[in-house]
Amino acid sequence: MAANSDSEYSDVGTIFFQDGYQLAKGFIGKGISRIAILQLMGAAYESIDGLIDSFRKRCEREEMTVDCQKGCSYCCNQAVLASNHEILVLSHYVDEHVPAKVKEDIKTRTADKHEITRDMSAMEFLHYIHPCPFLEKGNCLIYPVRPMACRCYLSGNLKSCRNQNDNPDDRSAIAELYEFPLRAGRGMNEGIRSALMEAGLIPSEWLLETFMAAVLKNPQILKLWLDGNTPFQIRKLTPEENKFMREYYDPSGKSTGSNTG
Repeated sequence: MAANSDSEYSDVGTIFFQDGYQLAKGFIGKGISRIAILQLMGAAYESIDGLIDSFRKRCEREEMTVDCQKGCSYCCNQAVLASNHEILVLSHYVDEHVPAKVKEDIKTRTADKHEITRDMSAMEFLHYIHPCPFLEKGNCLIYPVRPMACRCYLSGNLKSCRNQNDNPDDRSAIAELYEFPLRAGRGMNEGIRSALMEAGLIPSEWLLETFMAAVLKNPQILKLWLDGNTPFQIRKLTPEENKFMREYYDPSGKSTGSNTG
């Protein structure tokens, strides 16, 4: 995935990893609970949103283009990886704010996409174009609680997004993304994952539709996870897949420590 690089951002992943870690410690220091994680992620998302808003303003001052606007949904057709704690927030939002009929539609779309992607290799699902189960008529149904991967995706070239969307088999067709938001968001989420792991939870990250299909089928799966179990089943990646995913998400080689295996 291409990014607009800037040497001043070389330590961003490490800095925001620490921010995420300390933020999580503050919310779960007295114990793990659903409420604590909901509050933690609310604070994390608010922090990242504020950061990206400031970055947008900087781009405006420096006459750098930001082409992400309401109504554009090219990125909503790509693979989205989400962590357990993000799925907990999504599930809570769907239960509290999404009408029953719409929830049934989401459940169907989620199951359908999961059936398509479940047996794909990383090389296949990262280039597979299919609408997100939460996308409806070009709008995100869970926008306030969208995963970190969605929040930190900031394009500097609409044409490149369209090209990637329209040519999924062309691996040279890559959206031109800003590196700073990507590193900040990923770093913060990894810091949160690290703190949760220290607190006794088993963090994992996988395709959004896979985790959500499991939750919509059995809501108790989240309670099992909060109790320290590993109910979310993901397959082990091959060395080739791990290498491909590292290079796909961080072609510069300056990893923030993410491990999707």
